[in-house]
Amino acid sequence: MMTSAKSISGSGEPSKIRVLRYHRIVEDKRESEKHWSSLYVWDFRRQLDFLEQWGYTTITFNDYRLFLKGELNLPRKPVVLTFDGAYLDNFRVMFPTLQKAGAIAVIFAHADRNIKEDVSYAGAGSPKASMMDEQQVLELHAAGLEIGSHAMTNPNLANLALDRASEEITRSRVLLEILLNAPVLSFAYPFGILSTEIKQIVKGAGYTIACSADSGPSKFGADPLEVRRISVRSDKSFFSFARRLVTG
Repeated sequence: MMTSAKSISGSGEPSKIRVLRYHRIVEDKRESEKHWSSLYVWDFRRQLDFLEQWGYTTITFNDYRLFLKGELNLPRKPVVLTFDGAYLDNFRVMFPTLQKAGAIAVIFAHADRNIKEDVSYAGAGSPKASMMDEQQVLELHAAGLEIGSHAMTNPNLANLALDRASEEITRSRVLLEILLNAPVLSFAYPFGILSTEIKQIVKGAGYTIACSADSGPSKFGADPLEVRRISVRSDKSFFSFARRLVTG
């Protein structure tokens, strides 16, 4: 069973932190073949097994913040599993798989709880995906998963007027903190798209870590407002996953 950072001591270096970017974990293999953002649960289990076998330990960004305060040691090989979108699949399929492996993760949730289905990739072949309700998000939070913001409605922020983008970024944090009764300090740019202006809004809204996709420095911590992640895709091989994890 994989261990979390809270249960071990270590002497890891923050620059060695790897951050993985997932979307949906699905139990129907045919679903995973429709779009790269849906990963078959068997492949997810295999990836978790690989992390355990190669000595990786899952942490959250909150663990990293505790490390910066001198309150927590980093493990030797830390990895952050992030999930863009609080999909119902991730509550029903990913969450129990994660628990069985003894791992933890960061879930970036849309704060507009009126959104019951996500259609972000519908035009690219992926069907509509149901979203978690508030109680399910709270259950993940209670289990030790970190909840971050994915804006209000998951828009391409770079295409919005700055006042509208500011509302998406700032209001989402407020609403999630009310729901969780806890600080929300992590943000994921929808679709991994950002600009200098958007980064400044995120900083001004009080987030201390913001995740992109393939942009930003390769070294973790060099720019906490543009954290580069390794996107995990269903159309890539397991070898590709392992290689990118090891090489960064």
